[in-house]
Amino acid sequence: MATTESKGFGLGNIVSSRFSGESFASDTSYSSEKYSSVGGGLRPVITEDVEIKGELAFSGELEFNGRFEGQLKSGGSLTVGESAMIKGTINAESAIIAGKIQGDVTAVARVHLRPEAMVFGDIKAKVIVIEEGALVDGKILITDTERPAPDFDNLFSRVTSGSNKPYSKSSSTSSSTSSSTSSAT
Repeated sequence: MATTESKGFGLGNIVSSRFSGESFASDTSYSSEKYSSVGGGLRPVITEDVEIKGELAFSGELEFNGRFEGQLKSGGSLTVGESAMIKGTINAESAIIAGKIQGDVTAVARVHLRPEAMVFGDIKAKVIVIEEGALVDGKILITDTERPAPDFDNLFSRVTSGSNKPYSKSSSTSSSTSSSTSSAT
């Protein structure tokens, strides 16, 4: 089982390509051209036999299937595979989670929890999708700054103010009937 304990190491020594079977284990100075076809099906994958402690930072897209303890930071997209176990914090642009996480998950754009996902911590993102079967033991916070929260302090202002009581219409009709009765006598 490969183990890496380091801060600020390159992913080239532990990343393999899911679709081509090509390993980058000996290439620590890989070029971004190897990952330029992310939209075409290739993306870096950290496999089940990898364990990492420390800080992992990347940009672009990454699928993580190993074990991780520490801080995971990305300006890109993270996929946490079904076999992954993460203990720590995740900060990414977006995340798709099918594995197990103990710690907080924060995304700028979107967090998508697949049915196999188990998150023991808070989730914060602009969009959060939780599929049936996913487990969350923590807080869910939608961070949509363009849509302000309603003013709940004045929720019952009509009821508490004297002029707009819910039954004021019926009381005004009864007073008009009594005045018409008094004028008839």
